[in-house]
Amino acid sequence: MPRYPLADLEAQVGTSNVTVRNLRVEGGKVEEFARAIHDDNPEFRATERDEPVVAPLTFTRTSYFPQYRTATADWEFGFELGFDRDRSVHGEQAYEFERPVREGDVLTGVTTLAEVYQREGGEGGTMTFAVFETEFRDADGDLVVVVRNTRIETGRPVGGEAEP
Repeated sequence: MPRYPLADLEAQVGTSNVTVRNLRVEGGKVEEFARAIHDDNPEFRATERDEPVVAPLTFTRTSYFPQYRTATADWEFGFELGFDRDRSVHGEQAYEFERPVREGDVLTGVTTLAEVYQREGGEGGTMTFAVFETEFRDADGDLVVVVRNTRIETGRPVGGEAEP
């Protein structure tokens, strides 16, 4: 169970934090990212071309690198959830694009705690779910992509010896 009661977590739903600043989308970095995920799509190559390089769909994950995160954007995106890292897992990731992320974009991310709820699990006991939505906007303030991810904390360790 989280360190805080569910009602305290629910009280944070709808609040937002700036979590990413100045995510600069550079052609060479897009190409490196594409190589790292083993995607050889020519759209991701930084070559001499008339149009900007388009980034792979999951490129905004690079915003988790420390140089782009704001000081308050810890692993809980600046929210006080009290999740135990040893019992927390990544549950889901979804992307909703207004347009592709492109070379030349400078993105800012604002993360909102969209939903918190609990469900009974099996061996892990009560599971607490936190759903985050991060809106990435370009330098003009236009929405580019919304990233929705779910974190799950189990009520107790799964497998191994039970806690006393």
